[in-house]
Amino acid sequence: MAKELEKFKAEHKKLAAGTRRFTAAEGDKLKKRIGISLGNAWEGEDYFRESLAKARADGVKSEKLADFQKNKQFKDGLTTWNKAVDIHQQEVDAMKGFCAEAKAHLAKMSKLAADIEKDLKKRSKTSASKKDIEALQGELAKEIAAVKKASEYEGKLNAAQKLYAANFQKKVNAILKEKPDSHDKKKDATELPQLLVDRNLKKYTNQVGALVKAINSHCIAAIDKAGQDLKAAVPELKAAMAKFNDLKKINDQYQTAKKKFPGAIEDSKDKKKLLATLKKFNDLTAASERKLRGTKVTIMKAAA
Repeated sequence: MAKELEKFKAEHKKLAAGTRRFTAAEGDKLKKRIGISLGNAWEGEDYFRESLAKARADGVKSEKLADFQKNKQFKDGLTTWNKAVDIHQQEVDAMKGFCAEAKAHLAKMSKLAADIEKDLKKRSKTSASKKDIEALQGELAKEIAAVKKASEYEGKLNAAQKLYAANFQKKVNAILKEKPDSHDKKKDATELPQLLVDRNLKKYTNQVGALVKAINSHCIAAIDKAGQDLKAAVPELKAAMAKFNDLKKINDQYQTAKKKFPGAIEDSKDKKKLLATLKKFNDLTAASERKLRGTKVTIMKAAA
């Protein structure tokens, strides 16, 4: 029954190209692309909001899309956002297609595995081909497990990744109805993730560093001036406090983002770096607060 072994090998060879394609590595690659495209779509939404604000500043008072479309700034913002959303949906569709094809390939592999299992059950222990067929069976089982894992990657997508594009028009209409000052009073689910985008993270990291340095400088200057004239220390203390308030505002935004969007952080390709940065922001804010408090105590003791 050597011909059965050759038949199984031939069928296994036919499946080889697909088996090599449907891997966890490819699933990870597609998932990362979706994460990037969603980040770009969020950026597009921010740009749309900015364009909407500019259109309102230009005098557009309506809540109707058609009226805003007459404004060049708004139209550009909407088009830019729409393109980013379309690209994101293409990436999601690519993932869906990959998983569907992987499942179809898995069905073929499973059929071959069933045929091999059926053959082995009726094959005698003394069969010369038995060991070779069993070896093929073991190899196929490992490959099936790998393809099955790849076929399940669509299930790893969170709601925002899967449904962002589907909710695009609904989101446009909702934003148009928001009050002009609403963006200054709240940080909703479409805005906060922007803090997690690498470009913004770098920007705020630089700002935090500059603020911490300024706070330290003002505190040192306040203590130096207090030694000669207590009144001269007041402006330095006020300046240090103003910088600290700016620092605290940035840190509060990021700590809120950490609590509200654990999924976005978990899915980030820079997860470790992001968490380390958020911790650093928190630590620097706490240290600056201690520095400011200590400076005040030192000056108060000097004044006593």
